Amino acid sequence: MSPVDQNELSVPSLVDVLHAAIRDRILKGDIEPGASVTEMSIATQYSVARPTAKAAMERLVVDGLLRRSTNKTARVPLLDTEDVRDLYFSRELIERSVVERLAMKRLVPDEAEKNVTALRDAADEPTVTAAVSVDLGFHRSLVTALNSPRLIRLYDGLMGEAHLCMAQAYGILQTERVADEYSRILEAIEAGDVQAAGDEMSGHLDRACLRLVSHMRAN
Repeated sequence: MSPVDQNELSVPSLVDVLHAAIRDRILKGDIEPGASVTEMSIATQYSVARPTAKAAMERLVVDGLLRRSTNKTARVPLLDTEDVRDLYFSRELIERSVVERLAMKRLVPDEAEKNVTALRDAADEPTVTAAVSVDLGFHRSLVTALNSPRLIRLYDGLMGEAHLCMAQAYGILQTERVADEYSRILEAIEAGDVQAAGDEMSGHLDRACLRLVSHMRAN
């Protein structure tokens, strides 16, 4: 492939840019949970054709950041406590298995270590973008380390909702405490301690779920 071809492929399409812009607004709460999002409103607000708006919205549905039933208006999900419990139940099934596999190989992803450092740094100037993105980046780096495209697609299908509920409850993210938990996960992986790696991940996700559910009930 020539350098020109590579550069052309790296240029984001209009759908990419639109998708990123709407995603950012949803995660920041500018488009509130329960709010409707229509192709016409997006096309008008961003001065794009309706097919472009539709394509961007379809990607957001795949991300889990919009929900749309047959012949219904798309809406930003309003997650309840049962949604959160089911989300974390699904995540634990995947992520416990992932860290156990990594421990069998004693494979500590470089990206995961970088995310732990970045999460500690984010404690000084916590923002939704810095902390939540880095937090979720740690988990995804573990999944991608197993080099399974199908597993990555399966996992990514959950992470839009995970990002959404964490962004909506951002104030409860205790970055230093979470970074300590992540360090223990990586230490267990490096030591080849399969049981400890799995237990540390399960414990982390169970505690995160409990904090989110408690926050939702209090609000």
